[in-house]
Amino acid sequence: PSWSTCVMSALLQKTEQIIGSDFTKFTFHQSVPVPAYLVALAVGDLVKKDISERCAVYSEPSVIDAAAYEFSQTEDFLKIAEDVAGLSYVWKRYDLLCLPPSFPYGGMENPCLTFVTPTLLAGDKSLADVVAHEIAHSWTGNLVTNATWQHFWLNEGWTTWFQRKIMSRIHKKPNFLDFDAIGGYQDLRETVNLMDDKFTILVPDLGDTDPDESFSSVPYEKGFNLLWFLENQVGTQKFERFFQDYIKEFAYKTLTSEDFRDFFTKHFPSTKVEWDTWFYQPGMPPVEPLFEQSMAEASQNLAKEWISFDKESYTLSPKIDISSWTSNQVTCFLDALQSHTFKLTTICTMNEKYDFAKSRNAEILYRYSQLALASKDRSILPLVVRFITTQGRMKFVRPLYRSLSEVDKELAVKTFLDHSDFYHPICSKMIAADLQISSKEEKSKKWLAIGGGALVATALLAAVMVRRKR
Repeated sequence: PSWSTCVMSALLQKTEQIIGSDFTKFTFHQSVPVPAYLVALAVGDLVKKDISERCAVYSEPSVIDAAAYEFSQTEDFLKIAEDVAGLSYVWKRYDLLCLPPSFPYGGMENPCLTFVTPTLLAGDKSLADVVAHEIAHSWTGNLVTNATWQHFWLNEGWTTWFQRKIMSRIHKKPNFLDFDAIGGYQDLRETVNLMDDKFTILVPDLGDTDPDESFSSVPYEKGFNLLWFLENQVGTQKFERFFQDYIKEFAYKTLTSEDFRDFFTKHFPSTKVEWDTWFYQPGMPPVEPLFEQSMAEASQNLAKEWISFDKESYTLSPKIDISSWTSNQVTCFLDALQSHTFKLTTICTMNEKYDFAKSRNAEILYRYSQLALASKDRSILPLVVRFITTQGRMKFVRPLYRSLSEVDKELAVKTFLDHSDFYHPICSKMIAADLQISSKEEKSKKWLAIGGGALVATALLAAVMVRRKR
């Protein structure tokens, strides 16, 4: 329809008004070969705002200014990525489409048109590292692609490594990589504790398993940790040159983990690596990383103070003012608290001091909600319900539904059944599995809603008929 705009993972060639109709024809062309999973198309009431000559943002009119501001560093990310990869960006345009809130992922790296979630719109550009991740995929994933999903870590592990290299250069702090990786390692540990062992293997035998069940941070963070281990074995300068050689060698190709192993061994024949252990052993990485801690120190120290305050029942809470902290420092602080279950009074004191429950940053709100739910803080329930029913990003909604279920199973189930149609089908399926809701229960709820609607419609029709008779 002419009121709408069409965008695609390709370059727009032309638009034509179809004569005698209210329709517009959009023609696209993609000159670079891509695997089928990277073909994407979107149509809607969209507007566009340019960021640079080759970058723009598309979104619904109501969020275009916020999205353009949040992602204004896109061109800078792109230039740094080209420098790190040693190869120019081949896709010509890098545009972003800010999707509706039900989009279940942080981003999707479609060539020429990255999809992003509106949960990134924090107002301070603090969550733009997701864009850096999707930009990195332009080389690691889109240009050099895993042969099958068994080797998914080659897409995501490399991209996580590449993203952290980009962000370290943006911040002009080499140790920002370590700071970000500390949080990633904790996320990996939580995932390993939650997932079936077979899904914590870096190169898993997926068989006929539903791919959605195996999706986790393992290929991202365990993959990153293998690459970080290799970088520390051979040295950063040599490893970054190896990365450029890797991109040149496998560009426009697919590869397996064995291909990667052979290519690395060819470059560094004297470097000993227990490849089978890294590839096939379940659980955490076989070598624990030694990340530089200086950027995380203040956050971790404050976390220790709050844990001591909670354990010892001190009269005065920690006095450190975090109002000048970056969002990354705050999330690092909240991450460091997750291993401890706080007294309800401590959680209330913490919120009074820091106002976490009012944060616009989805990462902060999510982490604080997890802490409050673990402490059985029922006052947080309305906020949690609002958060999980106004956006559908699985990173947030799945863990929060599980935690909400621990506090109030009936509320968690009712909330999901009332809003299941809002979520993306993959998200809805996974939440139902997490809450152990059968498809029969979901269908029953929907039929009840349809039946109730039908009764109302019948009553209204009867009333109209009575009036007509009168």
